[in-house]
Amino acid sequence: MLLVALVAAGAPPRAAAAGPNPVAGSGPVLLAPTPGVGEETARSSPKMIEAMQRDMHLTRAEAITRLGRQHAAAAVEGRARRAAGRHFAGSWLNEDGSALMIAVSDQRAAPAVRAAGATPAVVTHRLAELEMARLTLQAHAGKHPDKAVHGWHVDPRRNRLVVLTAPGRQSAAAKWVTAAGVPAGLVTFEQSQGPQKATADVVAGDGYINLLSKNLCTAGFGVRSLTDGSTGFVTAGHCVEVGNFVDFDTVIGGGGGAGRTVKSSFPLPPPVTPSTRTFDRAYVRFNSDPGVRALPAVRSSFISTIPVLGSQAARQGDTVCSFGRSSGFRCGPVVAINENLLVEYTDGTRSLGQVTVLGLNSARFCSLPGDSGGPVITPGTGQAQGHTVSTTCTGVGFTTTYQPINATQLGLDVRLLFADSRPVPPPLTITTFACDAFGGPDPDGIPYASFDCVLYWEGGTDPDTVQVSSDALTSRRVNNYDENYVFISGKCGRGRNAYVAVTVFDGEGRRADGYQSNFCPN
Repeated sequence: MLLVALVAAGAPPRAAAAGPNPVAGSGPVLLAPTPGVGEETARSSPKMIEAMQRDMHLTRAEAITRLGRQHAAAAVEGRARRAAGRHFAGSWLNEDGSALMIAVSDQRAAPAVRAAGATPAVVTHRLAELEMARLTLQAHAGKHPDKAVHGWHVDPRRNRLVVLTAPGRQSAAAKWVTAAGVPAGLVTFEQSQGPQKATADVVAGDGYINLLSKNLCTAGFGVRSLTDGSTGFVTAGHCVEVGNFVDFDTVIGGGGGAGRTVKSSFPLPPPVTPSTRTFDRAYVRFNSDPGVRALPAVRSSFISTIPVLGSQAARQGDTVCSFGRSSGFRCGPVVAINENLLVEYTDGTRSLGQVTVLGLNSARFCSLPGDSGGPVITPGTGQAQGHTVSTTCTGVGFTTTYQPINATQLGLDVRLLFADSRPVPPPLTITTFACDAFGGPDPDGIPYASFDCVLYWEGGTDPDTVQVSSDALTSRRVNNYDENYVFISGKCGRGRNAYVAVTVFDGEGRRADGYQSNFCPN
């Protein structure tokens, strides 16, 4: 039986001395709650509201108000991003969810952001700098000091790349960051909270058993395969390997089970090292028995469900809830996005080595063994977020990590099943596409300027994909589809003007195009 121990950050973020600064002489712009959102959730999913009250220490009225403000923030963020343009450097809800914070790398963009209904915070570093530093550490992952570094992610609230360290190992972690070539001014260190542990009609949240390993896990969202048209569900990869049969607590599937795993990120090919990179995800296909089918719904209690309406990603500070066979509902704010975490796998008696698990999000709540693979969703709006991977319950800041659903859809070549009541999404629109050259000759004296481009879009259906073409000397793309942005960096060619062309596709194949040229010096 494969057990997973994952070390991740769980403490509430500590303020950094050089983090974002609110615009001088102005207070937060309070969000006006969208009428009816929280109230409808309280009527249709009372257990979810109860979980928010318990896990987030809120009154019923505060939980309802928070959901209304979170819904309102989505519309405000689109306007605020357009106002910030190329100077946008991240967004998050403040601690009590009353204001949407927008980081900007230029003071001059702040008034327009405030006029759009968000609270601007002026920062030192562009988001592109931090994302490139994150990728530099990812490439350096195989050379980290033994168990000193547990993971890393970009935190827009602190305007830093956060590196998670083992207790007493910050000095070794700092040497590793320096050896990777990441400037010290971009990084802050945070002590991790200790090891995380993996954790008829089929609804996301139903419990299942791996008939080979006897692992008990939870079904994630219902999906349809783009490869063969079959239906099934996504779940944590560490729960099932390719070929494993599963059966459900509520389904009698016979000797062959109700479904069979056809795609999984596990087992890992040997040798397993920190430079091994993986995602923790799998697709279980249902057998041909017409009595077993996936529904576009998530368990909201052990006797009721809520519809899946989309997969718009939550921002930092948004409230999300998971449903697992062991815990039922657990709810809390998102505290980190797009984390790369070092995971140690064991078989109960010996270590099988560490790997880098990519693209995890963390939320501040505790899950229990058996919840792995279960759905994570935004309360009130029915937006699928991902499936639970691991948790830590140290008593000092619980966290649960989840694998985001949009990357999972692309990686497993599946698409979510949606309820018939799903609203029509707005058109796909590029809101900002700008390229700038900077710098002079490199150390060898070759006068090739560097450049970077920022691309933001909104609307359409998830998951998004982006195609980039360029005639620059070099180009490198940094993707974050859940945040609806892409950075492109590279070097201009000698004595010529480069171009960069982009095409954004949404989940239904609709497209938006952009083109930039004449930004390189002659």
